[in-house]
Amino acid sequence: MNDAAENQESFGVLVGWAHHGIGEKLDLTLQCVKSTRRDNPAEIDDHHFVMTPSQAAVLANYLFHISGQSPPTQRKGLLRRLLG
Repeated sequence: MNDAAENQESFGVLVGWAHHGIGEKLDLTLQCVKSTRRDNPAEIDDHHFVMTPSQAAVLANYLFHISGQSPPTQRKGLLRRLLG
């Protein structure tokens, strides 16, 4: 890849994601196909984003907002329901 290609934006279709803890930070991995960074459109392209838990929460809230969805409600366990 030349320098011009490395500085361009990359586009793809999201097909999966995962996360892993790195100390107090998170590694969010997004997987794409049809990536403009790959010669073979069927090849999976991993993108890693390291962020703080606060950044992850802001991103989650943003995604809920732009998708028109609501965050899941927290379920109360039996003990919590009994003790109020």
